[in-house]
Amino acid sequence: MGKPLVSQFQKRFGDRISAVYTDRPRNLTEQRTRGEVLVKAITQVIAGIIRREPTQDELLGLTDLSKAKPRQKT
Repeated sequence: MGKPLVSQFQKRFGDRISAVYTDRPRNLTEQRTRGEVLVKAITQVIAGIIRREPTQDELLGLTDLSKAKPRQKT
């Protein structure tokens, strides 16, 4: 993260969230596993915000989440 991104992150979240990065390079298996865990976490956070499972476009950032509405239960 560059300096402007770090300062924006600090303004928004302060000391409530911190990111810790490893100093050693990860092997391919660790990268894949961490990537899968990160995708699941992001999906769960977005699902909690919009109170339904997000679409592919919402996960990719192609759809504005501020206008998303929960799906009707059938």
